[in-house]
Amino acid sequence: MHLTMKEKSTSPLDWARGIAYLLLWYGSIMMGFFSLYCPILPLLVIHRPTYRKLTEAIFVMWESFAVAILEILYGVRIRVTGDPLRSDETSILLLNHRNRLDWNFFWMLLGHGTLPPAHNCKFVLKSVISKFPGLGWIMQMCCFLYIRRRWEDDQKLMKSVLDYYRDIEHIYQVLLFPEGTNLTPYTKSRSDAFAEKFGLQKFEYVLHPRTTGFCYLLDTMRKSKEMKAVYDITVAYPRTLPVTEVDIIRGRIPEEIHFHVKRYSVDTIPTSEEGSKDWLQQVWTHKEERLRRFHTNDFRFLEEEEDGKTGGGGGGGGGGTNSEPEGGAAADRKFQPLANASYGALLLWLPLTFGMAYLVVTSIWVFLWCLVHTIIFCVISFGTDGLQHFEIRLFRRWEKSRQRLTENVDIMNDIRGGEGVRVYGENKNGDGSVAGEGGGAVGGEEEKDEGDKGKTLNIIKEEEEERVDRSKEE
Repeated sequence: MHLTMKEKSTSPLDWARGIAYLLLWYGSIMMGFFSLYCPILPLLVIHRPTYRKLTEAIFVMWESFAVAILEILYGVRIRVTGDPLRSDETSILLLNHRNRLDWNFFWMLLGHGTLPPAHNCKFVLKSVISKFPGLGWIMQMCCFLYIRRRWEDDQKLMKSVLDYYRDIEHIYQVLLFPEGTNLTPYTKSRSDAFAEKFGLQKFEYVLHPRTTGFCYLLDTMRKSKEMKAVYDITVAYPRTLPVTEVDIIRGRIPEEIHFHVKRYSVDTIPTSEEGSKDWLQQVWTHKEERLRRFHTNDFRFLEEEEDGKTGGGGGGGGGGTNSEPEGGAAADRKFQPLANASYGALLLWLPLTFGMAYLVVTSIWVFLWCLVHTIIFCVISFGTDGLQHFEIRLFRRWEKSRQRLTENVDIMNDIRGGEGVRVYGENKNGDGSVAGEGGGAVGGEEEKDEGDKGKTLNIIKEEEEERVDRSKEE
């Protein structure tokens, strides 16, 4: 039943609602890209830290608009239970992949379930999405993680981004779909075949997770001192279930979406690869049971009977389960109230979207601006690994220049310090006074030595100034 939810016929009104949603959603992305993202592109070279902050701030603002469309204009309700998502800690977010649009609805959880109410979430996505006009380009600028489904390449690409975040001491969250694909009759049959081959339980509500990517992410991110937790997030759609993008165009937008969040301190997760694999498998086994109870108990996530049942051992320092108990007052909790940020996002993005679209049609200069940047990003997307890796290379070059500069400064300090010692030590008279004091002359050989040292200092100074200039230009 959960795989083939009963479909109602699509009416002309449903088509109109779906097409209107698509135009508003995608139009805001394209117009926001041309009007807000393209103007700050030069900051990537001029001042990278400011560029990084602005790209992420604009993306969070747009996410609020995406949530506002669903909640305010289309009446979608969201229920969040369990632990809050801590936005002030680096973490991995694990989400079951119920349909191809989970990532879009996930922004509703980020809008309502984070504490403090802000985040910096990056998705692990297929590389083909990076080439998608507008959305893929923006995610490149925001330094998302793209994979090609070739592990040797994916490992290098992910390591490059994760090491970059570690070196700049960036706090972020990574959303990962361990199942690798969404739940359909076909993918379920493949998951069942995998379970039968390895003697595992066959799942009905989830697919067996792929452990390689998770174990690599966990091991790499542990090296960051900000890495604190892994969140197990379960999503469920009790009524309308859009499976593909076409369903959205047909107006099949869910009336309500439920999220349950469970936090595990990273200290409670095994450090070995085999231990991490077993831990993830146990988490998914428990997620299967959670969803089974959800669908058989009036579409509610109930309190877990055994805290720490999945092997993580509760939350470990504030990560215990906070689910709604069955039959209690919390079980009747209402859906999340609309956030003020949603109304503010509508007031910002609606005029921006329609105003920019009007300028594109009526102004040749605005049209050329959009055309030029479209060509630039097409070249970047199809000819390189993405703008995010260009940003990382710039940072590495700047880092090397700073290191060389530091080494030169150390050399100068050593020479200056040695100069003082040698001059003082070599030019003493028998009585301890320095030769040349009281009218005494310094020998010509010593003057020559001082001249050579002065030339050496000048050469190093010139090299230092030249490298500083190059560093600024980069």
